[in-house]
Amino acid sequence: MKGSARILLALLASVATPRLAHAWDPATTHAGMTERAAAISKLHATLVHDLDRALGLFEPLRLDFSLLDRNQARSLKARLEMLDPAGGCRPSPDAVATASAWLRAGAVLAKTPPERGRNHFLEPSTRQGLDDGGGLSGTLYAARLTLDEGTTMRDTATGQTFDLEGMSALEWVHSARNDLGLATFLEQWALATRATQPNQRDTALVRALLALGGTLAVLEDMGQPAYVRNDFRSEFLARETGSALERFVADRYGAVGLPASSKPVARPDFDSFFVAPDGKGLAQTTQQRFFSTGTLPQDLSIDAQESNADITAAANRTLRFGEPSLSTLDIRQDGKTRYVVRDGMRLLAYDCGGNRVRFFLDERIRQDLARRWLPEIEAYAAGIVDHLLRHRLQIKVADGKAEIAMVGESSAGLAGKSIHVLVEDAAGKRREIASSSISADPLSIRLPSDARKVAAFIQTDGADGFVASSEARLP
Repeated sequence: MKGSARILLALLASVATPRLAHAWDPATTHAGMTERAAAISKLHATLVHDLDRALGLFEPLRLDFSLLDRNQARSLKARLEMLDPAGGCRPSPDAVATASAWLRAGAVLAKTPPERGRNHFLEPSTRQGLDDGGGLSGTLYAARLTLDEGTTMRDTATGQTFDLEGMSALEWVHSARNDLGLATFLEQWALATRATQPNQRDTALVRALLALGGTLAVLEDMGQPAYVRNDFRSEFLARETGSALERFVADRYGAVGLPASSKPVARPDFDSFFVAPDGKGLAQTTQQRFFSTGTLPQDLSIDAQESNADITAAANRTLRFGEPSLSTLDIRQDGKTRYVVRDGMRLLAYDCGGNRVRFFLDERIRQDLARRWLPEIEAYAAGIVDHLLRHRLQIKVADGKAEIAMVGESSAGLAGKSIHVLVEDAAGKRREIASSSISADPLSIRLPSDARKVAAFIQTDGADGFVASSEARLP
């Protein structure tokens, strides 16, 4: 064996065998939060009233793999087959599932395979993604995967294994490389209205729901402290079983017992759900309120002459992030566990004994975080759904004419965009018959004699894109 290989193996032997991080458990926590977010959003109403899907989230939809690129179809089919049937979001053998199941499947597939989770990190102040910094541990981790998971050095070199670095969550959710991101959602949601044949429209709606679920999964990870505090190593690599917080949430609540939210969060634009100048993006609020395993205050040796205030100040100086900071600690040498509490939540545990203060996270802290913070995450997820569906078109049909108008949000800022109008015949085939620039006045269109349904859509792209679609049957 060559010397360099012996050195590498020796280094590997000193590293505990790590496993890929899933952030929130995909099959339970992500699926559950996504379902709860959808339930309080306007998604069901939009499917029923705007897209003429009578059952809304319970509408059965079929994915026609023959309409996809061969490699794309093979990859998606393989990933769907990896889903646990007991989870309720794996489609039937003929690729049929409800709209809700497709949405939840997208949230699970966002980290299938698990190394996709490398792109779910976001440090708010720098807007950077996962960065191990030291470099060596990332190299060792990739090499460990090569030996343990059957991947190759080529996979490692081309980024197909997890090397402890990744795109930021914001960059990833906007990336054209992300088949479950914002661009795919916007494209496919519009195609679900404008595609010619019914099977094309169903497949497009399925792909839009998958992409929406994938987008929600990235946002939901902004509610996990480790993901906004660049803390992969301590949260996931320190022990074989991974994140204690995520195990606790998955074991305690599963997919159906998660605490529920009641009202979606409203934000001014898409990115502000993640991070924003007002400091109220989910990544920012999570970072400011919670510690993660690797960003606790350092344990301290204490001197009998030091006051509680001195010890507290010393602990605060060891923090990697300014918030949450510590108020005055109760430094009594009795070994009892005490807590730093803020807004009724236990954020940090500590005890004192042997002239030393030890800081840690325990189950009571995880319990408080789950009980109070999971509903907040769901509210952000529901809010971003409503934001993407913020514009609506209303179609009124009478006397062989269709009158189409924007409703709800103002049309300000949509100058130069067009409303596209289509009709559907008795066979379900659609064709575009008109397009017109958006204005404050309703658009009036004479309908052809073979029209059985009229549909319209507006699509914009970019960082804060949206699609407004509507369909109406003729009397």
